[in-house]
Order: sequence, then C-alpha cells, then structure tokens
Amino acid sequence: MDRQHEIYRKSLILFDFQNWHATCILSVNRNPAVSAAPFELKEHDMKFLRQTLSAGALAVAALVAAPAHATFVGSIPGGAATNDYLAAIGSGPVEGWFNANLYLLGGPANISVQYFGAEAGYSNSFDFGACGFDHLGGNTITGAQVGSTCNLTNVASGLLNFYFSGLGGAPNLVNGANDGNVALAVPNFFVTLGNTFDTTINGSTPGSGQVAWLFLDDGGASGDDNHDDMVIRLALTGGSFQVPEPTSLALLGVALLGLGASRRKSAAK
Repeated sequence: MDRQHEIYRKSLILFDFQNWHATCILSVNRNPAVSAAPFELKEHDMKFLRQTLSAGALAVAALVAAPAHATFVGSIPGGAATNDYLAAIGSGPVEGWFNANLYLLGGPANISVQYFGAEAGYSNSFDFGACGFDHLGGNTITGAQVGSTCNLTNVASGLLNFYFSGLGGAPNLVNGANDGNVALAVPNFFVTLGNTFDTTINGSTPGSGQVAWLFLDDGGASGDDNHDDMVIRLALTGGSFQVPEPTSLALLGVALLGLGASRRKSAAK
C-alpha cells in the first residue's frame, strides 16, 4: 500500500476528543502505473493514531492558544510607505515573514544584538535578556551605522525571550505572540533572515539563518506599514535562527509520523 501512495499532498485530521476518534483524509499523487486502490486506515493504525493524539493533547492546546493569524511571507514597506532604514542604506523592498516568531536551534549559542535606530512618534523599548534599547521618539536612524550593540552568551535553544514595549500604551509585543495586524494598527514585527536582505520579491524567502532582522511597527500613525519604529539585528555564533512551520502543520507531521511508526511496528512483528 505504501507504494501506491508515494506523496501525501494534503491531510486533514478531525479530532473528537470526547470519543477519541480520528478521521484522516488524504489526497495523493499516484504513479499512473500503480493501481488506484483507495487508501484505508487499518484498525491497528487507528489505535496508534488515537494514542498519538492522546500524547499530543498539550500540543493541541498550544494550537488553540496560537496566534489567530498564520505566518506568511510578505515584504516591507507596504504600499506607498517609506522605511527610513532601508531608504538610508539604498535598499528596495525586503521580503520576509509577518506574524512570525523566532526560535533558536542548535544552542546554546552566542548572540550579538544590534540596534540601528528608529523612526517613531512613540517611545518604544526592546528587551532581550540582559540587553535593552530605548527609543524616546523622533528619527534616530543614521544609515548602516550601528547605534548600540549588546552581546548575549549561552542562549538556550527554543523560543527566544525578547519583546517590544511602549507601543503607545498597547500591551507588550512578545516573541511567541506576534499576532499584529497592520491594517488595524495592531503592533507587530517583521522578520527577515539571512546575511543579506532578500530583495527578490517572489513569495519565497529563507526560513532559517544565522542573522535575523526585526522591524517593528508600533501601530502608530494609523498603521503606516513602514516597519521602521525600531530596527534590530540578531547575529549568531553557533546554531541557527528558525521561523517554524505553523503549529497545525507540525501537529499533522506528528500524526503522520505516528502512523508511519505504527506501520513499521506491525511490519516487524
């Protein structure tokens, strides 16, 4: 049966936690030379899948608590807006990630935290461990020149614990809850990864790298979408920054891996 289903393209898992039932619907690309026999879940597959879902209950809870807006690729500045930092260094629009949260893989690692200034009417701050930068309003961007640098050592793998505050009185914008909406003037930060800016606007951009740029939009000026209210650069020594897949896809991966493990376990008997 595995040969009849070489590529799983789409999967949908419907959960019924009260009865612990699961239905897995898959559409596949089939080799024309292979029989088009329907895909079926055997009873032992269903048993293992139910066990996998039970063990993943906390992950499902994380999905419920996850940001309402999915991570997506886009570019800054938006519309007719001007990003003062990009303009100062002579760069065109930059592609990256909206609603993304930043993780470290392969730690512990050392991180150089650099502040390149801001153009904002609000007073904002950035804090990451022992590092912190403050902006008291106005335009402090001076091109490629670094305003301040702070170094962090032995940073552990996982979700990085930085946040922006101030934001005209809005709640702190915490990495892990980057769920802003520019159109509604909700604070958010834009992430782009790589040693050089991705200026090829084609809907595809790196999801990992050793350099991460954070561009804050503090929600002021009625959501101007220029993302230059603070500009932060994080550079790694060891490890890799990662913008992960949406939680739903990760859960799907867990379920399918569990199904595969069940098949291998049965085959070994």
